[in-house]
Amino acid sequence: MSPAAFSRASRAPLVRFLSLLCLMLGGGAAAWAVEPVVRPGDDLALLEYEARAHPADAVRKLEALLSQEAAHSPRRLEILRLMTGLRISLAQPEAAESLLQQVRELARQGPVALRRDAEVASSCLQGDLARLQGSLTRADEPLEEAMRLLDAGTAVPIHMSCLVIHSSVEENLGHFDEAARLTQQALRLVDRGQPWRRSELLSGLAYIYLRAGQRERARHLNDEAKVLAQANEDWVSLSEATTVESILLTDEGKEMQALQSLSQSIQYARQAGDQLSVAMGLANLSDHYLRQGDYRQAYAQAQQALPLARQLRSSEVEQLADFNTGLALIAMRRKDEGLPLVREVLDQQRRADEVVPQAEALADLAHYLEKAGYLSEALQVYREHRAMSEQAFQRSQQKALVELQESFDAERRKHERSLLTDDNQLKEEALRQTELRFKLWALVMAGVGMAVLLLALLHRRMKAAQKALHSVNERLKVQSEQDPLTGLANRRHFQRLMAQGEDAGGTLYLLDLDHFKRINDNFGHAGGDAVLIEVARRLQAVLREEDVVVRWGGEEFMILVPGEGGEPAELLAQRLLTALASLPVVVGPDRVAVTASIGFGSFPLQPQQLDVPWSMAIDLVDAAMYIAKTQGRNRAVGIRRMTACDLDMVARQMQDLEAVWRRDEAQLVEIHGPDVVGQTE
Repeated sequence: MSPAAFSRASRAPLVRFLSLLCLMLGGGAAAWAVEPVVRPGDDLALLEYEARAHPADAVRKLEALLSQEAAHSPRRLEILRLMTGLRISLAQPEAAESLLQQVRELARQGPVALRRDAEVASSCLQGDLARLQGSLTRADEPLEEAMRLLDAGTAVPIHMSCLVIHSSVEENLGHFDEAARLTQQALRLVDRGQPWRRSELLSGLAYIYLRAGQRERARHLNDEAKVLAQANEDWVSLSEATTVESILLTDEGKEMQALQSLSQSIQYARQAGDQLSVAMGLANLSDHYLRQGDYRQAYAQAQQALPLARQLRSSEVEQLADFNTGLALIAMRRKDEGLPLVREVLDQQRRADEVVPQAEALADLAHYLEKAGYLSEALQVYREHRAMSEQAFQRSQQKALVELQESFDAERRKHERSLLTDDNQLKEEALRQTELRFKLWALVMAGVGMAVLLLALLHRRMKAAQKALHSVNERLKVQSEQDPLTGLANRRHFQRLMAQGEDAGGTLYLLDLDHFKRINDNFGHAGGDAVLIEVARRLQAVLREEDVVVRWGGEEFMILVPGEGGEPAELLAQRLLTALASLPVVVGPDRVAVTASIGFGSFPLQPQQLDVPWSMAIDLVDAAMYIAKTQGRNRAVGIRRMTACDLDMVARQMQDLEAVWRRDEAQLVEIHGPDVVGQTE
């Protein structure tokens, strides 16, 4: 599984405990010393600190405090908020809803000074409850409402709670920039007297940066969190920081060190008495053994985590354990037992609209199906993964377009306000000139001349502003269609080209790097990035200026050779294979072998000159590429001819192109790549 999938459940303690923030003042400090975990006499803060490991005990103590509290006091609101958050963390939605009703009552009928805070807390907790009930999109709406209501007068613990819960939802929706921004705001609210809060927020922010691909920043933040937790002997925060450390080490390909950190994290959780984190650690251990190929041990660890997760009613840990159990069974060639478990987790993610985790889980499932030899099932799952990745990409692009439009509208409004101000000044000047026109005719004429000059200047300014806006929009358009890592065009650019014509034309190549996951595992993601950059450079060196080369997603590249008149498609496929495999890619002191599997075809389809839509053309070369993989990789498979006479027949033949080929209903060509140079181990 990918590093993000590796710890799908590991950050739940952060959300569970930091959504229950208590009273504090001031901002965080840069350096921390050993100090009390809470201020003396702050019983709510002490209860929250203890609740991280023992939430059920904390609920009972809070219930006793609530029975003694005045009906409409700020302290009652804080107790209700903490209790509701704890009930949510304990997966007790009915009890949480009952408490939330009391918070809503304070928002409607409490003292005026309390209503605003109660309204914010109500919206925030409603979002947290929606997340528990399995819908991230439904959680986002009340959280956005809470954010709109926040102001400088909002109580600090309520403010921080909203920021942390909203950050968690945004992160799981794949909006990492927004999640990081919200967590940074929460950090600025942390009081110096609460070092454990700062430590857990730093670990959470480090994990967000890791998922966003900023590994160095993630390591720096998590190291700070770990030092702070060690200084205060805070075992819960240490468990959290050490878990994130293990994910970072996994991401760098340091599996043995990652295993040590993960084992240490479980030990810290046991010292704290935090059974939920113990269960999460066991589930994550199963993931480590999956990556190492020790499927029996992976299965055993997942099975050890399951009863503890069910006892604690943690759906996140149970999902992770079930998912890893299913993958282990598939890898042991017990597909009929394992696949239903994995599919059930995928269904739960789909119902919760967790697009990014679902895409990651599909990639893992396809990998283990292929590894176990279930090739037709792996192909189907790869297609599901591509569709889900496309959905995630579209959501990201839609958000970028909305932000771009908002930026443009803001600039336009600013420009219009500037013109309106200048226009009002002109009108005032014209009135003054009318009053004096009989006595000061010469000055009026001069004023008219100045007005004409001013209008000319305004016109010039408007033209310059429009030109600048056009230039900015063009730059943004180019950036939105360019892959930031390789500098190639991205999927959005290719989709725009496809929109210019309904049917495919030219020769289309789909290239997928072989065993790229192994490269990431052995050399880390920095090594994987270096390989992708070099592959992009080699592809561009082979192709003509008018050819289009696109980073299609992950380790996949799409190439379009438009029209006719270029070199034969099969010769170009051979040159692409040679360009990649003939020389290793240098990654530090290592030499990494790089090969690819390529599917290609020329359109319209021969011999019928059958026009096919772009989506079908892509699926055809994808099917050809998969045949190249099943035939041993480091090769290209091209479609020369198909007997299909209409699109319905093409669609049927495409479902099992290899069988159609064997029956001579399609003519394919297979081209072998050169001998591999370099090593990936």
